[in-house]
Amino acid sequence: MKSKLLNVFKVVVFSSIIAACIFGAAAVVRRKDSSYKYADFFQEAKKNNIDVLLMGSSHVINGINPLTLYEDYGYTSYNMAGHGSVMQSTYWELIEALDYCSPKWVVVDAYMLEKNYQYLDVMEENAGKEDINTSVDQLHLNMDAWPLNKLKIAAVSDLIKDPSIRNEFLFDFIVYHSRWNELTEADYKAFSKETDRNRLFGAEMRYGVELSPVVYPDPGPERCLDEHTVGQEYLMKIIDECQRRGIGIVVTYLPFCATTEDRIAANTAGVVAGMYDVPYLNMLDAGIINLYTDLNDRGHLNAVGAKKVTEYLGRWLYENADLSDHRGEAGYEYYDKCAIQFDDENIKLSVSGDSLYDQLEMLSRNSVSSVIYLNQNSAIFGDDNLKELIANISGTDKIWNTNGPYILINDVESQRVYEASDGEMLDGVETGLGTLVYQPVEQLFRLLYAKENEEFNYLYDDEHAAFDIQIITYDRNTGEVISHQYYRPYGHQYRTD
Repeated sequence: MKSKLLNVFKVVVFSSIIAACIFGAAAVVRRKDSSYKYADFFQEAKKNNIDVLLMGSSHVINGINPLTLYEDYGYTSYNMAGHGSVMQSTYWELIEALDYCSPKWVVVDAYMLEKNYQYLDVMEENAGKEDINTSVDQLHLNMDAWPLNKLKIAAVSDLIKDPSIRNEFLFDFIVYHSRWNELTEADYKAFSKETDRNRLFGAEMRYGVELSPVVYPDPGPERCLDEHTVGQEYLMKIIDECQRRGIGIVVTYLPFCATTEDRIAANTAGVVAGMYDVPYLNMLDAGIINLYTDLNDRGHLNAVGAKKVTEYLGRWLYENADLSDHRGEAGYEYYDKCAIQFDDENIKLSVSGDSLYDQLEMLSRNSVSSVIYLNQNSAIFGDDNLKELIANISGTDKIWNTNGPYILINDVESQRVYEASDGEMLDGVETGLGTLVYQPVEQLFRLLYAKENEEFNYLYDDEHAAFDIQIITYDRNTGEVISHQYYRPYGHQYRTD
């Protein structure tokens, strides 16, 4: 009898060791995108700290920044959106999230409302294999982080038709077991508190500038989709679920280079929202962004566009949602910490000079104060993209009406902007650098000095005399100079050497 019990014990121990090894191996080889995105969701949901869920596709990932909402209003939110998420994916992402938290509001974007297929591994009738593989692969971002339970089984069954592909979501060791040769140090942190995580509460900011946006024909506000789509059906289910639970919901359509078909879908989203008497924010023509400065590519916002859209949403929530300001409140220290880190990162990006376009884009975020000087007859005066970026900072059209020289001083702390062009001077302007005087003298010589130190000319040194573009950044609070970048044109690019 003792012998049998001992054998049973050995089998149990051996089986447990094998199971632990398999579990450990699965955790190590699993792609970390999903856990990286949602680690802070589980952390903050456990504390009941999330008041707003942001739902949708990559348009939302790149277009709404929870840290901007927090810094401006103290509203706590999480960006649950997934790359390539059609409405049925968004629905199940919401249902999974509601199993962990009880938000006061849900913001759901209606991009891809026109999609009329149920399964992501089938898609449209003419869908190519590459598109299907991408669709399935993108779903892993939404699904991998959720534990295996009845809810996940129901979600996968509703989204994937092929049983073998379903199994890859339910037992992801099947699809990731061959990743051994791709593993990095981050993969081995799977069981550590130091595991990498998204510090933007699910969002991802982009820092490029789309130089060739496209404007498509507008079908008019009355044109809607000709058929009732799967996308519409799941938007209705999302609204139904929120109303059943007493959660406020607002439907959005974020701005980008929308095609005529996109605009028709946007009109239809408004009709669906109206059927349920819920608010709808169609931002395509709301004048929120500048297509020539605020896009990372034709389909997605950059960090500046995201700031503008998030500020617009924040004002709407402030006026309609009755949410609490949690800034500095006990229990929300992590939001405060991440906001400080995000500001520090913005400062670093604002003072770097790898790309003149990207630096001008970041300067419009007003993380630092700046001086922008353009020499007479600089190539920049023939570059409409750069002039758009400068006008985005100044808030005027002065840059469009000169061939230089031109100077812009954006003193963020005082919220004052000073400009001068051609032969104009500036005298006694109050800034963090001091009381400044600006005077153009000749093609390669100009004066910019503080009355407190008239011997120091900010706009001249022998080594960079031939550089016709200068950007000086200084701390918005202390006035300390952080960087002094010099650019000159090389073909259609601007370089610092």
